[in-house]
Amino acid sequence: MKHKHKLIVTGAAVLAAALISGGASAPRTNDAEFAPMAMPLGITLQPLGIAQGYALSKPTATKLPRNEIVFADAKGMTLYTYDKDQPGKPACVDECTKTWIPALAVKGAKPVARWSIVTRPDGTQQWAWRNKPLYTYAGDIDIGSVYGNSPKRFARGPLIGLRGAQSRSIPKDVPLPADWHAAMMYPVEGVDLPSGIMIRDIEDAMALALIDERTEKTLYAFDGDPKKAEKTCATNACRNLWIPFTAPRLAQGKGDFGIAQRDDGVTQWTYKGRALFTNANDLVYNDANGMGVDKMFQVAAYGRYYLPENITLQETHKLGKVLASAKGQTLYRRNSYIYQSGGGHGMRRGDTVRPQVGRDLGNNPRCEIECEKWHAFLAPVGAQPSADFGLIDAPDGVNKQWTSRGYALWTYDGDTRPGDINGNDAYELKQPPDANTVLDIGTIYDGAWALFWIAAFP
Repeated sequence: MKHKHKLIVTGAAVLAAALISGGASAPRTNDAEFAPMAMPLGITLQPLGIAQGYALSKPTATKLPRNEIVFADAKGMTLYTYDKDQPGKPACVDECTKTWIPALAVKGAKPVARWSIVTRPDGTQQWAWRNKPLYTYAGDIDIGSVYGNSPKRFARGPLIGLRGAQSRSIPKDVPLPADWHAAMMYPVEGVDLPSGIMIRDIEDAMALALIDERTEKTLYAFDGDPKKAEKTCATNACRNLWIPFTAPRLAQGKGDFGIAQRDDGVTQWTYKGRALFTNANDLVYNDANGMGVDKMFQVAAYGRYYLPENITLQETHKLGKVLASAKGQTLYRRNSYIYQSGGGHGMRRGDTVRPQVGRDLGNNPRCEIECEKWHAFLAPVGAQPSADFGLIDAPDGVNKQWTSRGYALWTYDGDTRPGDINGNDAYELKQPPDANTVLDIGTIYDGAWALFWIAAFP
């Protein structure tokens, strides 16, 4: 997708360290100052383009990267800013609002971090991001659209979601007007970072975090005297986990990034006086295995994602971090799979997250095996969507059920202890269909398919 977007920040001073502990949703007391929430309640995140999951072809079976993530309203509709708006003062009024609809804050909403609320000429309260009022576009029908350019255009074949040999050219996007921009959360632009440091969407940390550009490993900040970082560990094994993030010998400080000369002669990057490290247990991009190991070491985060009060992060023996209830019971999502499309279902994060498939399944798991052991994971009364978490009607028709990235969340009675994942990869296999057996759940499957349960990753 080609469209213009801006994310204006004041420089490296907005970056900081934050601890997001496994099994706890509450941040450290200084998190709000150093790594504010990326968005308030009622503001959600949506990946753009093919990452919405309409394409079911083999090349997209293994991974749908979240290369572009946009701020959206509670219903998932893309938010926009308008160049003619002045800080805190909307210029889009009267006829303009028929096309560009003000994103109104719900009653009782509170500003957070870079988010504020402005009063419109008619007295209504409108969300603003970095003092720029936000709008939705009347022509956006599907979640993940930008200026009416729907992610459905990535579907293969004559029907939406049909997987098969047929393919067609993808229509060109209609460009946004020059003075309108999608409000992008990621990628982050305009941040003055030292060479070798990047900001990436780290799913395991539930944050936008600093990473080592060369290795793509998550960076951690030591909340103490940089020269005493290793001394906080009681054992050599602990000390060997934390690897100083070295700076070039001739490197110079930049903004809130500085240089520490260690006693062993190593030159190390610091942020706001906090020494930066990688963790030896982080093997690939997206790992954040240093979380919760030592309270003095924190994920160096730009912004924290929302985690509902009754949802935690739980460490498992095979899959690493998964979403869990407040008591540590693993949360699952129901998904569907086409055998011919490949994929790495037995691997950690090997199952592709397709938000549209999750929305198509909704609150009906179409369960045939041990159905009485699976239960909708309910949201507290008054809960609001935020970040990757949404709400749908629960199967009982009374309560609301949490969703994560479009998929309804469920618990399994077969899990009796925190960290159990006994329901993971529980398949209901289907024989290769004939011409009259096609799975149609909104997304249409024309090959041999299965429905299955899988642990929900952050």
